[in-house]
Amino acid sequence: MASYKAEGINLRSRRFSEADKLMTVFTREHGKISAIAKSACKTSSKYGGRLEVFGHNTLFLAKGKNLDILSQAETIENFYKIREDEYRLNAGLYMVKLLYYFLEERVRNEPLFDLCLGCLRKLKSGADPKVVTRIFDIRLADIEGFLPLEVFSGRLRPHLSCIMDSDATEMPELSQEDLRDIDFVLIPGLCEHVGKDVASWKNM
Repeated sequence: MASYKAEGINLRSRRFSEADKLMTVFTREHGKISAIAKSACKTSSKYGGRLEVFGHNTLFLAKGKNLDILSQAETIENFYKIREDEYRLNAGLYMVKLLYYFLEERVRNEPLFDLCLGCLRKLKSGADPKVVTRIFDIRLADIEGFLPLEVFSGRLRPHLSCIMDSDATEMPELSQEDLRDIDFVLIPGLCEHVGKDVASWKNM
């Protein structure tokens, strides 16, 4: 079997058999992939916590007939700190769930990969989860070409240039009214693109 290496963020991990896990990973090089992690459910598994959702790893894989096989994972960065706070955890789960349904298999999308990684880092650093998820939504819509700039109120437009600047380090200050307005504009388009009730995910 042909082997390859990839940088990936874990979007989903679930039991595939008594001993194995089925991983869904967003990779920088190959987009969303699915792979089997052999013996990952055993207490003696070599993977430890590297297969948990949010895990950012260097992956070593082999091409399989139906599913690829994960042979090794080396931690690049962990996001355990996100799990220490309910609101940050829910925000992170919202983002990876949205990507799980939004992304097509094996379609490379490096801008979205960098967006996901950057927003996870913002959550890890203690940024307001409500603001981080709206930044994520706006930049995803902008990257994918369905951001309706003309619909946003004049009050919000000054924030948009900061939000869409991938190099910006400061978080915009958004009021509760701003957050509601962003959802009002973006949620219908996100629901249409993923075919799911995205609005309910923000209240997980």
